Amino acid sequence: MNKWTYAMIERLESAYKVRFDKEAVLIFLNDAYQNALMLRSEELREQNDRYDAFLEEFDHTRDLFVSQAVDRYPSNYNKVAEKISDLKKLSESFAY
Repeated sequence: MNKWTYAMIERLESAYKVRFDKEAVLIFLNDAYQNALMLRSEELREQNDRYDAFLEEFDHTRDLFVSQAVDRYPSNYNKVAEKISDLKKLSESFAY
């Protein structure tokens, strides 16, 4: 697993653990986004497209998480947990 994908998943899981503390969630999600930017720049340098699906899934997961974090009455954290699990599966499928 790439160091950036690992860090992104770790930040998402940390955000999920504190999901009812909006400020902490947004901090972890911002950290994950910064890791995604590093992965994107690394991907461009290597001219490698194997992370496209992972990054697309990450963006969708982050957006869903943010919408739940800022919602007054969040109701879809189970979907967020499912999306994090999907990201783990995607990242484990990378051969190193």
